[in-house]
Amino acid sequence: MTNQLKKWIAIAFSFHMIIIVPMIAGSVSGLGSDEISQQNSAVLIDSLHSQDPPEPIPAERMVASYYYGKFHGRKTASGERFDQYALTCAHKTLPFQTILKVTNPKNGKSVVVRVNDRGPFTRGRDIDLSYAAAQEIGMLQAGVIPVEVQVIPPVETSQDAVAAVE
Repeated sequence: MTNQLKKWIAIAFSFHMIIIVPMIAGSVSGLGSDEISQQNSAVLIDSLHSQDPPEPIPAERMVASYYYGKFHGRKTASGERFDQYALTCAHKTLPFQTILKVTNPKNGKSVVVRVNDRGPFTRGRDIDLSYAAAQEIGMLQAGVIPVEVQVIPPVETSQDAVAAVE
C-alpha cells in the first residue's frame, strides 16, 4: 500500500470520526430511560399486565401419514429412541420439542404431539405421526389423510413474566 493511499484512508476515517459520528450520537441522544417520566413508566408497566392474551395461532392444512413397526426402538433425529406408543411426530423443519395439535377434520378428533424426528421423506406428505397418535385421530385404516396442524406456543412461567417486566 502506497503512502498516498494510506493518507487518503486516514483522512476519510478522520472525516468520518469528526463529522458523521457526532451527527449519529446527537440523533440518538435522549432516547434512554431519562425520557420516560414516572407517570409514563407506570402506564407502560400497567399495560404489560393488562394486555389481552395473544390470538391463537391459526391451524395449517397438512398431509399426514404414520410410522411404526421397524422404526420402533431406533434412534430419531433428535437422539431419543422412537416409541410407537408415545404421542410424537416427525416434521421436516419444525424445531425438536415443538408441541403440535393435530386434528382430523373428517371426524373432529385431535391429538397433541411433540416433534422428535425428521420426515416424512415421501413426496406430498408433511408430517409423520407415531402409531399411537394416528390411532387417537382415527387414521390407521386410511394411512394418509389431510389434517389441520396448530403449533402450541410454550407456556410462559411466572419467573419469565417477572423478568419481562423488570
